[in-house]
Amino acid sequence: MSNPFDDLEAETAESPNVEDDAETPDAASADKSVEPTAAEDADAVESTPVSPAESGPAFEYDAVRQRPLYARGETWDAFEKKLRTTIAPALAREDVVDEETREIHDAVLRLATEEPERIAELVLEARREK
Repeated sequence: MSNPFDDLEAETAESPNVEDDAETPDAASADKSVEPTAAEDADAVESTPVSPAESGPAFEYDAVRQRPLYARGETWDAFEKKLRTTIAPALAREDVVDEETREIHDAVLRLATEEPERIAELVLEARREK
């Protein structure tokens, strides 16, 4: 009975060594001509959009200024529920599953800054319901 590996060993012995080819001047010059220039690398980086999921947090923790936010318990509970049921799933649809609390709080404050009249309305509503 013949050994099935005998044929494989014979083929390997007859095959040229690939590593020897890599050391020839022609192979070395061919490799260099394929490499992109620094300008081409920069163009590739600028033209390749980075998804929000790959970019990480919108800003580093060092940029944060911590201030307390005072809200009623039911308001915090409602916010945290919306965060779990609406905000986080919307981010997950865009492959962002590692959102940072600082990003959420920053977005809330930016929204309040964009709609200050609505903030005033909500304060007035709460006072009238008292």
